[in-house]
Amino acid sequence: MIVENSEAARIVRSVTSTLAIENMYLDKEFIEELLLVAKGEKSSEELRQEVLAEYGRQ
Repeated sequence: MIVENSEAARIVRSVTSTLAIENMYLDKEFIEELLLVAKGEKSSEELRQEVLAEYGRQ
């Protein structure tokens, strides 16, 4: 996956690296969602609600 060298990309790289150290790996689609949040195109609350809807208990 190729991403431009921007502040948003560096933040997401830091997050994914930290998670990888803990054996928690993210898929490409979720990394793209994190990039949208980092760029301000999506709020973290929107992403949180999407994750809860997909993986949360019903």
